[in-house]
Amino acid sequence: MAFSAATSIIVAQAFRYLELAPPSSFGDDSEKARDAAEMYPVAMSSCLAACDWSFASTSVSLPALAALPTGIAAEDAYPYSYQLPGDFVKMQEVGDGDVDFRIDATGLLRADAPAPLRVRFTRRLTNEAILPADFQDAVALRLACYLGNRDIGTTSKLDRLEQIAKTRLQDAMRGDRGNASSQRYDGRDDEGFWADEVTL
Repeated sequence: MAFSAATSIIVAQAFRYLELAPPSSFGDDSEKARDAAEMYPVAMSSCLAACDWSFASTSVSLPALAALPTGIAAEDAYPYSYQLPGDFVKMQEVGDGDVDFRIDATGLLRADAPAPLRVRFTRRLTNEAILPADFQDAVALRLACYLGNRDIGTTSKLDRLEQIAKTRLQDAMRGDRGNASSQRYDGRDDEGFWADEVTL
């Protein structure tokens, strides 16, 4: 884990939403620390995957694999295979938009286009300092919801926290809209602001 709970703003805020004191670090022997260490990356990935965030978007050109890993079969429909970057969270664009592709269970990108293949994806971030404040708060709320399944005694309180988490994520999405062009990345006609319909 990249952070200690003592220095993580997000973890500390999550426990404030739960009205609990945060653990001293992810490395201590408490149940709270173990739960936070386990669920922090899940909460972060969940929020990152919810939107094409400007601050988490990156483009790279991938080389094709010279050979498939042992036991992995080739596919006629996808003759080229690529290894996804280690910080990959969610694919946003592949090639010029006309590339037929899929990501298989092994984590390989299979495509019908030869290398070099340009991809744009949402990457995993570990430096909290570069994250917008509203996004940090959205992750904290998502983490609080995950941890609250054990720490919150009433369903109504957890339901309220879930609703706040959904609203805060929508707010973060709206805040990020000004950091990219207004056109849709997928080339489809505008169908309204999709962040208003997001569910967690």
